[in-house]
Amino acid sequence: MIDIIIPTYKPTFFLEECLNSLQQQTLSFDKFKVTIVLNGDKEPYYSNIQSALNEFEFDYSLIYTEEKGVSNARNLGVKKTSNPYIFFLDDDDLLTVNYLEKLLLLAEPDSVIVSNVLGFRDNIENLNQDYLCFEKKFQSSNLVKYRKYLSNSCCKLIPRKIISDTQFDRDLFKGEDALFMFSLSHRISKIISTEPDVVYFRRIRPFSASRKKYSIPKEIKIGLQQQYRYSLVYIQNFKEYNFLLYISRILAVFKVILIKMKG
Repeated sequence: MIDIIIPTYKPTFFLEECLNSLQQQTLSFDKFKVTIVLNGDKEPYYSNIQSALNEFEFDYSLIYTEEKGVSNARNLGVKKTSNPYIFFLDDDDLLTVNYLEKLLLLAEPDSVIVSNVLGFRDNIENLNQDYLCFEKKFQSSNLVKYRKYLSNSCCKLIPRKIISDTQFDRDLFKGEDALFMFSLSHRISKIISTEPDVVYFRRIRPFSASRKKYSIPKEIKIGLQQQYRYSLVYIQNFKEYNFLLYISRILAVFKVILIKMKG
């Protein structure tokens, strides 16, 4: 069974398109449950979502929290659900119809299952390459080599046992996904991919929170906060974590800081 957790803030019609892609899944509806976590302003969004959900056949729950933030919403979603596998889905993204079925077929209690990823702007007829795109399926216990698949929490099936008590850092402006995945990386034995035709379609929105640009001093501050959080996680349990994976995360943040300074 899969718990699909969808955080949403002031949702538009994109959310209904996202839910429609779940309605079309080949996986039996008794194999997954959708949990939507509305955060921030409640109305008219809560009523609109509830009305839209009445049109779908899959099992669902709608949770509201006045505290804004995708990290808090995801943490709440994990807390309020109980199925053995978790799938984080952004409210404006879409899935191929075979998506959930194929991920669940590959599920292992100590491995993360990742899918192909393609980007789109207006519709999925016009697709763009994504840095997580692949042409051949793979599986590996080398987390350093395949570290890019640990850079975000979406596009993958994560066993609840691996997540355990790990939470998204609610104080980070950016990079909370990568920090979350690093924090639970010591419990991941393998990264396993689906076939390339199992695709997570990521909507490219120039003004989304993840693409928001800050002043150079703030970008540097955010980067230093990220490095501090990585170091804190690593030092507290350094015998369990992969040192090279930790260093790669630190260097990745440093690279972004340099790019921002030069830009």
